[in-house]
Amino acid sequence: MGKKQHSKDRMYLTKTEWATEWGGAKSKEVVPFKRLPFYCCSLTFTPFEDPVCTPDGSVFDIIHIIPYIKKYGKHPVSGTELKAEDLISLTFHKNSEGEFHCPVLNKVFTEYTHIVAVKTSGNVFCYEAIKELNIKTKNWKELLTDEPFTREDLITIQNPNALDTKVLVEFDHVKNSLTLDDEELRKMSSDPTYNINVKGDIKQMLLELGTEKGKQTALHGGGGDKAIKERAAALAAILSARSRIKEDSKSTKDGEGKGTQSYSIVDAASASVHGRSAAAARATSSDKTAARIAMHMAGERTPVNAKMVKSRYTSGAASRSFTSTSYDPVTKNEFEYVKVERNPKKKGYVQIHTTHGDLNIELHCDLAPRACENFITLCERGYYNGVAFHRSIRVVILLVLEEEVSLFGDSLLRMSCTQN
Repeated sequence: MGKKQHSKDRMYLTKTEWATEWGGAKSKEVVPFKRLPFYCCSLTFTPFEDPVCTPDGSVFDIIHIIPYIKKYGKHPVSGTELKAEDLISLTFHKNSEGEFHCPVLNKVFTEYTHIVAVKTSGNVFCYEAIKELNIKTKNWKELLTDEPFTREDLITIQNPNALDTKVLVEFDHVKNSLTLDDEELRKMSSDPTYNINVKGDIKQMLLELGTEKGKQTALHGGGGDKAIKERAAALAAILSARSRIKEDSKSTKDGEGKGTQSYSIVDAASASVHGRSAAAARATSSDKTAARIAMHMAGERTPVNAKMVKSRYTSGAASRSFTSTSYDPVTKNEFEYVKVERNPKKKGYVQIHTTHGDLNIELHCDLAPRACENFITLCERGYYNGVAFHRSIRVVILLVLEEEVSLFGDSLLRMSCTQN
């Protein structure tokens, strides 16, 4: 054994090792080049949708290569003369997972796959299938369409052994900085919704963005035309109610009214709906609901029959205005007011008048407050007026007809009328 057998086994990196094998600076000759993937357009370097190719195997997207040929009249890669008649339409096949593959051998195409296309049909295969089933057997018929072709009709789309092909920096349009600025690209840069496949309500919504109608829709909370009309009617009711309150207070100061009795905004909203004075009658349940909606849309912080407290979260107005242009700009965050959840400790009682007598129902408000509130709200709205009961099991359940239940679609929570 030699005395200096470990002389080259150093415990540190030399300058040559650092420069060639590690993170040191390298000469430009050994820097790996960028190669275009087979599924990308050679003009835009993006995945193609409608692929076509030239006789030398360069793949393009037809919506980009046609305007380029009309403007420059030459090949974007080689720089030679090119016409639209020289383009060949390609058909790439995909498997169930959406990956490009050979339709004969079902092999997925990768950057190491030798890919060829048949000029007469445009179908794309791996070279292994063509070699084994056509060349070796001398069967010059297309494997899918059975069309005859020759060896000259084979177009190489990708050859992993030819490393000097499809190098991006060697393309003619890259060297000469040739860009395509046609009318279509200008529309794409100016209109963000251009070439987006939308239809129906989504298209109408995108067209209304930034318009006055869009701002009003966002201001009223969105929704369909029916919801917008209901909110508009409620808002008109509350505005009319405010004017009535001002008129009543003014007439009281002038000595025309008796006493100084104050009426809530609910009573005023009811008066504006039915065309009567606030002193004539109290509001009904439906008018209360409209008044609450109108107060919320008008910016009131305290609903009529609910206690509101400041929460730990913001209202989200600043984020909405930053995200959507349909909202007015807001730069200051405000805390959101939330309704206080009340937990009653007592039972509730409801009496239902039927044609066979009265039913006294006990509500477990201490155990299920939301369900009881929903049931009482439905009663106030008159949803149970004229309902037909088709089955009554003593001390167990009382069932309503299916046709009648469908009338309760506007309720707060869809529930069945049960009695335990």
